Amino acid sequence: MAAPAYTTLPTNPFTGGFPSSEQASAAVSSASSFGLGYLQKLKEERLSSLRPFSEFFDKNRFSWPNGFSSITSRFNYNLNYFQGNYLLMFIAITAYSLLTNLLLLFSVVFAVGGWFGLQRVPPEGITIGQARFLPGQLKTALIGISVVLFFISSTIGTVFWIIGASAVTILGHAAVMQEGVEGDFAAVV
Repeated sequence: MAAPAYTTLPTNPFTGGFPSSEQASAAVSSASSFGLGYLQKLKEERLSSLRPFSEFFDKNRFSWPNGFSSITSRFNYNLNYFQGNYLLMFIAITAYSLLTNLLLLFSVVFAVGGWFGLQRVPPEGITIGQARFLPGQLKTALIGISVVLFFISSTIGTVFWIIGASAVTILGHAAVMQEGVEGDFAAVV
């Protein structure tokens, strides 16, 4: 049987010690490349299907649906056809909510910036004055401060507002936008 393509990282101090700084930095870089890879994949798959705004806001195709079957038919077509535009609308609503709630924006920047800053702390910790702080202690402090900041900045209310505003906007557009004729041609071919 072939050996695994990965190497295990010892984490138990009694059976081999903690990972070295090189192993830890390799794990951090692979995690950050995963995030960048996800964004690249999102850009290639979802945002490549952006439709022109003249087609997305075509006033000649707006009409009230006749019934529930018409609404579900329009949902099936429009949510798939305009998925890139709807993702862009969701991102715009999220950006708007962050820009109008500056304390939440500060909380997000603090948490993300603090996490990236903690990735650069050496395993032996840092010394401030006469006190030595280990990375675990700094992470605990960051989490504690971030939870308080997110609580004060009404994060849960903002998340529900984003979900509600996105649902009303996206589903409203999908319900009143008539299906395109290209869907009829695709069914014939």
